[in-house]
Amino acid sequence: MRIRSLAFVGLLFNKLLGNVENVEFLASDVQKDGDIITANGNVLLYSQNYLASASSAKYDQKNKIIELFGNVSLMRGEYETSRAEYARIDLSTNEMIFENSFIMDKKKEIWLQGTQSCNSDEMVSVKNSIVSSCNVSDPDWHIGFSKGELNKQSKFLHLYNPVFYVKNTPVMYLPYFGFSTDKTRRTGLLTPQLSYSKDEGLVYLQPFYIAEYNEWDLEFDPQIRTNRGVGLYSTFRFADSPYSSGYIRGGVFEERSEYKQKENLKNKQHSGIEVGYDRDKLVGYLIDGDFKEGLWLEFVNLNDIDYLNLRGRNGGNYDSLVQSKLNYFITTDNQYLGTYAKYYIDTAKIGTKYGNDDTLQELPRIQYHSFFDTFIVPNLTYSFDFKYHNYTRKIGASANQYEIDIPLGLQFGIFDDYANLYLSQNLYASHIDYNRAKYYNGTDFYTNNSDDIINHYHRILLESDIARAFSSFYHTLNFKFDYIKPGYNDGDTNEKLLKYYLIQDGMAYNASNLSLFEDNFIDRISNKYTIERLAFEGSQFFYDSMGQKLIRHSIKQSYNFDDSYMESLENRFNLYYGNFDFANKIEYSHIDNDLSKIQTGISYNGSKIATRVWHTYDKNYYDGDAYDKESYISGSANFKLPYNYELFAGVDYDLQRDYTKMWQSGIHYKRKCWDYSLIYKEDIEPKNTSAGIESKKSQGVYLYFSFYPLGEFKYDFSIEQDSKAIN
Repeated sequence: MRIRSLAFVGLLFNKLLGNVENVEFLASDVQKDGDIITANGNVLLYSQNYLASASSAKYDQKNKIIELFGNVSLMRGEYETSRAEYARIDLSTNEMIFENSFIMDKKKEIWLQGTQSCNSDEMVSVKNSIVSSCNVSDPDWHIGFSKGELNKQSKFLHLYNPVFYVKNTPVMYLPYFGFSTDKTRRTGLLTPQLSYSKDEGLVYLQPFYIAEYNEWDLEFDPQIRTNRGVGLYSTFRFADSPYSSGYIRGGVFEERSEYKQKENLKNKQHSGIEVGYDRDKLVGYLIDGDFKEGLWLEFVNLNDIDYLNLRGRNGGNYDSLVQSKLNYFITTDNQYLGTYAKYYIDTAKIGTKYGNDDTLQELPRIQYHSFFDTFIVPNLTYSFDFKYHNYTRKIGASANQYEIDIPLGLQFGIFDDYANLYLSQNLYASHIDYNRAKYYNGTDFYTNNSDDIINHYHRILLESDIARAFSSFYHTLNFKFDYIKPGYNDGDTNEKLLKYYLIQDGMAYNASNLSLFEDNFIDRISNKYTIERLAFEGSQFFYDSMGQKLIRHSIKQSYNFDDSYMESLENRFNLYYGNFDFANKIEYSHIDNDLSKIQTGISYNGSKIATRVWHTYDKNYYDGDAYDKESYISGSANFKLPYNYELFAGVDYDLQRDYTKMWQSGIHYKRKCWDYSLIYKEDIEPKNTSAGIESKKSQGVYLYFSFYPLGEFKYDFSIEQDSKAIN
């Protein structure tokens, strides 16, 4: 009888519901009374869309309604599962109503639990529920709310009257809160950024994102700093081909008059525009060939540096010299052609008499290079390099420079090819055409419209790269002897140029007035190629039988024959032992008979503890008769604790000046569904502003939250912030 009943009900449903949905309905006991079919014991219902089980069920043939009672479990689609005490399924609309339900989306990794819910193809609606992505039995965090709606198409969850809980402790209430459960690009509000500082007050940034098409998106970033002002930044990103992408960004920030006056800012309004473009195929659309090419544009135009500093919540620390550049290259296996343009805005000069007009620009630099190759015979080698520089500006000296570099050599293996010998003749030549260039030779001024530089040198290079495997380790050894003998040399460039326009504008000349002079923008030839010199470089590596690096050691030493002295010795040593890494780099000055630079560091990275300590000592030669020494130490430590906690700390200490540049300590907690960091930090750093360069000390407590899939929340409170100008 049971088999007969099961077969009857399955056939009946297929016939009656053929225009609605193909459903199989099985149970231990089935009874029919008019239009009502009841089933008890091991009820199983399945179709192409869902699978359900329950203790008992009732089917209304006339209204096409199925009701499931007791221990209802339902799987819908590939990822959606539900459990409830009661479920009602409308086969005509595919709508399901649950009581005392638990709904989980395995793909989104979130779950909802509530007293009443309604689930359709488009929407999940719940009342008096909680939502979380943590462990179901004891969630680390959850949100309780009176009403919620999960839009399955937009994949956005709307919550009304939400209360945020950490464990069972309520921490925040909002009248409304919504977030996306999907990581794909979509239009909507992004995670807000909130912080507080003593100077700027409450800082609130609320990005809004528009992503209706795959080819582009648009982001608006309005912000308010209650003690400072308001601003709006916007970024348009696009991909105009499979080989290219770019962005256009701009913004404006309006200062409050009181803040501008207090901070002595140059501008009440900070504005700018930025353009970036990257393309891997340009000429390739026009001609076929085996070559690579690339175009990169990065353009910035602004009225002062605070336009950049105010883009983000924490601000930035940008260099006062803002660079725009345009680079393009095309290359084959044998040849390379590139052009580069650089344009600088010196924001420190904005508002001064000459502004940016005396800032040197390089528009453009062109380079052609023929790669290392052979000709006539296999051992005869050559390469060729040509560069053109156009140094220009509205005020002050400018120039056009032409450079060529040609090495012609002969190479062959010796000692059964254990070593390679390279003999070459090298020619470097440069021609420079100046405009408005004035020089000072110590006694007189003179004008020089051009310079010609020729440098010829002989080179002997002996190098070897060998390796050998032993029973328990593997050893590689590389060494190189590089001997350079100058040949014909003629010409040079002056180290200093006179800012003659200052004298023309009435500044009294004084040879000791350094503000009247600037460094020559034409690079001087390195003495590496103008003196007789022998340089040695050697390096070796040891690996264990599993291929893990054990030791790295390198040494560099050179001798200057012209001045008969040993140049600085550089020795580097790294030891890798299990979780320990030790590094040391030493530079020894034979002239001073003293160590000129020492860098030493040790780190340990274990399963529970990770530490790093690094010390740097640098003795720089300064003004010919005094040393400017630097000695500082930095360290960090991380300690993993039970229950997913981690303690961390870090410090940067200037031993030479006896002060702490930065130190911080904090705790980090991480689980799959959320993490947070609580940090206390003190920091002293120089900062460029429109008022000039300031030394800024800040002390603050920083709190970072990240809730999956809600996003990240940050809060920092600056308890003290002092600024002073740096002259």
